Amino acid sequence: MNLKQYFILSILLMTSAAEAETIDVSCVYETTELSQQKIEKNSQHDIHAEKPIKWYFWRTNTMVEVSNEEQSFGEKWLLNDKEQVFYQALYHDKKFLLDFQPADLELLGRKTNWSVRSTIFPQNLLKNLKQKTVSHYNQYEKIRYEGEIAGIEYKIDWLPEFNLPFRIEKKTSDETLVIELKEVYPLTETPYKQQLTETYDDMDYADIGDNESHPVVAHLQNNSGIEYPHQH
Repeated sequence: MNLKQYFILSILLMTSAAEAETIDVSCVYETTELSQQKIEKNSQHDIHAEKPIKWYFWRTNTMVEVSNEEQSFGEKWLLNDKEQVFYQALYHDKKFLLDFQPADLELLGRKTNWSVRSTIFPQNLLKNLKQKTVSHYNQYEKIRYEGEIAGIEYKIDWLPEFNLPFRIEKKTSDETLVIELKEVYPLTETPYKQQLTETYDDMDYADIGDNESHPVVAHLQNNSGIEYPHQH
């Protein structure tokens, strides 16, 4: 798994509705994967930790965007006044973006709604975990939840003020995934600015099949495995 694929996998943990009021916010997170191999002869464990992957998260009441540390690739979800969600794949290093309509997302099996992308841990899972302790991160309340669901152990430190996690630990029998907040700012005060995309070359996902000779599309298909349904 390459870094971009791993980054996207981390982001796809966003799968729930957020009930608290949305606060415009900018965050820096790190994702770390630890693989655990049991050494049978002495019952010890050899734990290998991958280098943490840093990524950025920006949110308003109509936009969620994420980006890798280099800001070479990102993803954006946009909400319109009809409660429809649109998606953009942002290839910042190529000054190129792909626009996905709601119908495209449904066809690809990626149909979602706004609340799916506004928080980084499913609240339906959070409600099934047990509240353990209450502490603070700076001036913000931090609540620890723990429990096991479908054979997966969770330890979640939650920030109700932002309706976002401070730390997620998701443990299975052979690996542990940790997502941890490193920095958080009001969106208007963040030092981590979103890339401006107004001048990017953009294309609708449905038009890829008619633009296979486009240099960026050809490169992405050859190197990233972009797939699309042929509708000729």
